[in-house]
Amino acid sequence: MRAPTVVVVVACALSSCAKQLPARWIDPTTQMSFALIPAGEFVAGSPTTEAGHQDDEVLYPVRLARPFYMASHEVTRREWAAVVTPGEAVDGDGDLPMVNVNWHEARSFLDRLNSAAEARFRLPSEVEWEYACRAGTTTPYSTGPLLSTDEANYNGESPLNGQSAGANRKTVVRVGSFPPNAWGLFDMHGNVWEWTNDGYDQDRKVIRGGSFRFNAESARCALRYHHRPQDRGDSLGLRLVRDLTPEETLR
Repeated sequence: MRAPTVVVVVACALSSCAKQLPARWIDPTTQMSFALIPAGEFVAGSPTTEAGHQDDEVLYPVRLARPFYMASHEVTRREWAAVVTPGEAVDGDGDLPMVNVNWHEARSFLDRLNSAAEARFRLPSEVEWEYACRAGTTTPYSTGPLLSTDEANYNGESPLNGQSAGANRKTVVRVGSFPPNAWGLFDMHGNVWEWTNDGYDQDRKVIRGGSFRFNAESARCALRYHHRPQDRGDSLGLRLVRDLTPEETLR
């Protein structure tokens, strides 16, 4: 269980620098779109009264003192191929999220991408992911207290208390099939789980966001799930973060 403590992520003296940075940035190698996530504060975790609350969702304050860029979508098959097999045809629908990727393969993808880029890409930390998912909200979902299957791709057959049953699509859908959150991020709820860079314990890594195989509980902003870094799955993918360059930090 996480201890309730103040976490400060990447100190920056210029907390207002986000105002001069472009709201969108496109990676020239993959054409991956990134949204600017502003610096700010939030409370991570969930209250014990929240439907689906887990014991490891202890509430604690977090301050992110520097803005960062987060990919607007989960990494797609097309974007993966552009880095891993450049010049080759994409296997299947290129706009579907890349899945069956373990944590080590995600890191290898990042190493390849970083070797040819001026910017530095990485997996998000757990608190960065939750902060970006919430997009300034304090409710279980960025959509409010409830989430429908018209707003996200999750298994709607077993709703939480107060929620209505919905669709069970039983598969991934194209990224961006549902409206984005207030910060321009798509599919932060459902579709595929997303690796983070943080460990849940000595043997497992934290994954976030839920997937098409799990119910609305899994898609809550605060839900922490985990897999061994060698694990793969047809609902397990990734989303990238790009750090600010030194020049951007000084703006």
